[in-house]
Amino acid sequence: MDLDKLQVNACIRSGWQALDLGFLMARAWWRLLCIAGLVPMLPLAIVLLAIFFDSPFWALLVLWWLKPFWERLPLFIASRMLFDEAPGIWSSMKSLPLKDILPWLFWRRFSPQRAFDNPVTVLEGLKGAARRQRLRVLHGKYSDVALSNQFVCFLCELLLAFGLLVLFDFFTPDVLGIRFYDTFGDLTLAGEWLFSLAAIIAMSLVMPFHTMAGFALYLNRRIELEAWDIEISFRNLAERKRSLQTPARILPAVVLVFGLFGAGVPGSAEAVIEHDRESSAELIEQILQGKDFGQEREVRKWRFKDMDEEAEEEESFPEWIIDFFEWLEGSQGWWQGLSGIAVWVKILLVVLFAGLLLYLLRRYRGPLSRLIRERPKETAPEVLFGLDVTPESLPPDVPQQAIRLWGEGACREALSLLYRASLSRLIERYELAFRASHTEAECAALVRAHGIESLSEYFWQLTQTWRRLAYGHRLPSDDVLHSLCDGWARELSSGTE
Repeated sequence: MDLDKLQVNACIRSGWQALDLGFLMARAWWRLLCIAGLVPMLPLAIVLLAIFFDSPFWALLVLWWLKPFWERLPLFIASRMLFDEAPGIWSSMKSLPLKDILPWLFWRRFSPQRAFDNPVTVLEGLKGAARRQRLRVLHGKYSDVALSNQFVCFLCELLLAFGLLVLFDFFTPDVLGIRFYDTFGDLTLAGEWLFSLAAIIAMSLVMPFHTMAGFALYLNRRIELEAWDIEISFRNLAERKRSLQTPARILPAVVLVFGLFGAGVPGSAEAVIEHDRESSAELIEQILQGKDFGQEREVRKWRFKDMDEEAEEEESFPEWIIDFFEWLEGSQGWWQGLSGIAVWVKILLVVLFAGLLLYLLRRYRGPLSRLIRERPKETAPEVLFGLDVTPESLPPDVPQQAIRLWGEGACREALSLLYRASLSRLIERYELAFRASHTEAECAALVRAHGIESLSEYFWQLTQTWRRLAYGHRLPSDDVLHSLCDGWARELSSGTE
């Protein structure tokens, strides 16, 4: 590591200033870092999307889970460019260290300081007890800043992914017939593909900034601990002194030394040396008495009772668990009164209770939904979307009347009859709580929530056909109308339950 080639100003910054420096480095080297993140990820993304063609979210989940692996190559390349090297992507991939990757894909995957801790593994090559000791030194006062970097970059990925999804949806012409959402607001298969691709793009675009921000925090901490700024200043002074030294300036010093010895001053050189030694000792003593030295610090760590030091090193807790409980200990005073075993028992009980509660809610969701629906009935609306939905306004045979109107050329009246008759029958028989403020899509969502699949599919098709005619003036075919009439007789006629 040659500090003379350092491409940034080696000064001590605050945590937020270090994040700004990381974003500046990412912006300066963005193209190369982005390509470095995509090169190992793109082949796997193509394979996974081909395998999970009908469920692209699974491919997205795998790629997202492997983010600690994708972040290694941009970090490795940035560490070389920081010292004015120009590494190639392929050569960097050959020399990229891959050890200790499994912990980053398991218990360290959700570490809130992943970008800050990654350089210790990738660049310093530490693992085990040496890595834990190094992280204790580095973390210092920047843990909250590293957590903020992780959280903000994750939100940026979400916003960018949803923004791309909405952008493509907005600019996709309706004539193409591509639907990203169904009537109930859920993503279709095309919508899942679009969101997965948008999420992969967002992850690739944000990754250089997230990685470089953590790298800048790591650099700032090393500059602070190892005094890079002081070392560079001393090197500059030494270089300046060497450049100014000439034989003409050295000559008076030589003459003075020979003059002292020639004058016969006994012990003068020894006296000068002894005086310098005493002055240096006094100066060192003053520095040691200063506020930067002579301080005591209490360091606490967890271990089981009656455990010796060697066993403690072998059976240590994962670092993210220790960080989590230390965060809880610093934020809540009541936590300090709990012992280690009581904490684990309490966590186990809370997890078991939460799992039992989720199981019961899922197991008895049917009776609970009926119990919720058995509250005081609200007054059913008589008019929805300008349509009379009272039972008295309907003819005895709705399908036959609709077919007759269709044959007479009253297409809108025929489809309107089917739609308002369906709403009326749903209110009367299934007691669905339609409101006058509901839209057609919200009414379809209520029917779907009722849980009858065939009825939900029929009402969704009827709603889509009615909306195309009512708002888009697009007439359905005769076959579609007869199919809707047959479906009404099957699902909503008086003879079915």
